[in-house]
Amino acid sequence: MGILKKSSWLAVSVMAVAAMLSTAAQAREPGVPPSVPPGNTMGAATGASPPPGVYFSSRTGYWDSELRDDNGNFGGQSNTLADTALQFMWVPGTKLWGGDYKAYVTLPLIYNDQSRTAPFPAPLQGDSSKTALGNIEIVPFNLSWQVQPGIFMSAGLSVYAPTGDFNPNAPISTGGDFWTFAPSVSYSYLRNGWNASIFATYFTNTENNTTNYKSGDELLVNVTALKDVGGFSIGPVGYFRKQLTGDKNNGSYYGGTIQPKSEQAGLGIGFSKRFGPVEANVNLTHDVHVRNTVGGNKLWLNVTMPIGGKR
Repeated sequence: MGILKKSSWLAVSVMAVAAMLSTAAQAREPGVPPSVPPGNTMGAATGASPPPGVYFSSRTGYWDSELRDDNGNFGGQSNTLADTALQFMWVPGTKLWGGDYKAYVTLPLIYNDQSRTAPFPAPLQGDSSKTALGNIEIVPFNLSWQVQPGIFMSAGLSVYAPTGDFNPNAPISTGGDFWTFAPSVSYSYLRNGWNASIFATYFTNTENNTTNYKSGDELLVNVTALKDVGGFSIGPVGYFRKQLTGDKNNGSYYGGTIQPKSEQAGLGIGFSKRFGPVEANVNLTHDVHVRNTVGGNKLWLNVTMPIGGKR
């Protein structure tokens, strides 16, 4: 009986160590990606609202990344990530509290090819991949105000539904079995050929219905500073992501452990060009600071076009 108890405790200990290592993969619930990739609004004049109509946008990113621990050292995991987010926006031309109203929905598709080596325990090492829908973003309202000619501010609320593929026993998930609520504010300076925009979002999550794990709150700030030069815009872009509150594990999954808080900052260069009613934006970024999450180089391609109404 004593041998059985000792073996049980050993198994539990191994599971706990494995869980602690795997939690660092995204610095939130193990295997679950952030609600949005940091830098998702770079290149956009997020404080302003387009003319009334219906708009379609696609954001596609390709990212070679590595897991970094609390000291910035390689954590034994490499990821090749590709994501495409399809967004449909409705701008009815309605005023609410003096601001221009719009609403939109974003459908993310995520591909993750992952490789793990030491220091992950042998049962967690190896290669895996997954392609699936992520958690859908629903924005029931976003309001934009022109505070001065060419200067805009906006505020809104995003709700992320648990539509992604989630399996707590798999090395990769494309979403979590929980809801995320994210209020946001933005500022855009659109004078003299400039698009200088700051977009800030605060993410708070409900408890996962499957695992009773609650991921901590996060702050994400995206920055754009593009200047028109002979018909196209160029300039620096960047982002900063920080987990502000700790996780809570109210269940027995992942050995009862929680993950450490994450931080991430990236800098890069952006280009934008209009082709008639279509606007294309390309960004190239590099993570200059990565703690308890994955980071690296990323290439972005964003396209926006009207598909209905007046332009």
